[in-house]
Amino acid sequence: MRRTIVGTCAALAVLGIGSAAPVVAAPVPVTALNCDGDTYKCTANLRFGDNNWKARWDASIFHQANRSASRAPVPATSLNCDGDNGTCVANLMFGDGRWRASWPATVFHPALRSAEGRLVAPVPANSLNCDGDTGRCSVNLQFGDGGWKAAWAATIYHQP
Repeated sequence: MRRTIVGTCAALAVLGIGSAAPVVAAPVPVTALNCDGDTYKCTANLRFGDNNWKARWDASIFHQANRSASRAPVPATSLNCDGDNGTCVANLMFGDGRWRASWPATVFHPALRSAEGRLVAPVPANSLNCDGDTGRCSVNLQFGDGGWKAAWAATIYHQP
């Protein structure tokens, strides 16, 4: 999707058609978040188009009892993903409310992309938290004894 859009924009720019200003990305809300311990990936359902668009990124899947506690993660108030720039952004409940976490994600439509040819069984995730001290975000996975989590690297920043 991104390559097609970028290629089309590049062709239009060469021909002198279209605006000279950069295109502003429009992130869309996430309606569900699931993570899979077999593939070590988290997938977000996106509220876009026919509602079958997804965002996927790599995550560490671990059991809470087997990992040392992190410093002080803070909850996320919203999560949006953007297929134009391939990122997801979470608004964080911290300080003045303008702190954000972002990370790269692959945005795709399942009908247009297979799941690497194998069946996967993602589990629902909740309680998205991000930690500016460690630069990581994590979610609790609704699996087994409830002690499973997924975590990934994120850029934590303040929105001016």
